[in-house]
Amino acid sequence: MTLTQPLGLALALVVAALALPAAAQSPAKPGAARKLMPVDEGAADPSWVQFRAWLQEALRRGDRKALVSILDANILNPLEAPRGVATFRKIWDVEGRDEKLMHDLPVLMQLGSVWYQPKNGPRMLCAPYVPIKWPLDDVDPYNSGAIVVKEALVKDRPSHGGQTIGRLSYDIVPVRDWEVADREERLQQRWVRIRHGGLNGYIPEEHIRSAIEYRACFGKTGEGWRMMEYVLGIEYLGG
Repeated sequence: MTLTQPLGLALALVVAALALPAAAQSPAKPGAARKLMPVDEGAADPSWVQFRAWLQEALRRGDRKALVSILDANILNPLEAPRGVATFRKIWDVEGRDEKLMHDLPVLMQLGSVWYQPKNGPRMLCAPYVPIKWPLDDVDPYNSGAIVVKEALVKDRPSHGGQTIGRLSYDIVPVRDWEVADREERLQQRWVRIRHGGLNGYIPEEHIRSAIEYRACFGKTGEGWRMMEYVLGIEYLGG
């Protein structure tokens, strides 16, 4: 896989695991039941709220120049790729037609942000909240996901027409498969297979988030907000 290709979740899981402290890789405690409540610490800063709205709208328009304009010159890239804007542009094919980043970044920014202070570096505001707030000491992030909505319906099959077998609100649940196609081949809906009440259940992919998925971190500078990191969720935490 070259830097010009989008980085898949399967590869991300393997490489990020190697970068984590041993304690973070420990399995979930037996019987552990946790919730991860939503939070948006950036909402208290009017400048962030304005910047976020501007960036989300620019991304929806497909404005790649606007995206490049807010990248920090020393931006941290994923999977130990070299720092800097040139590498970022190559990884995400900014000048090309790859739409993955343009789609994914607005989605994760909608989920709420939290402040994060690395050991070496400036304090940053990171979105989404899921990887920063993940209870690493208690729950294995590689086989679990966090429900990010209130009253998510758990279906008995990957279809909105399936029987509802439960409802979940901000729960951390075991995940068995992150990419399940809808029973109706013509539909683009994707599902995540989870364990619920000892049974397999299915959640729409937009209602659950992995701690391993990408996070974006921003710093407030004299020139305004700049994206300082775009890395896998728990990559470099504690570093």
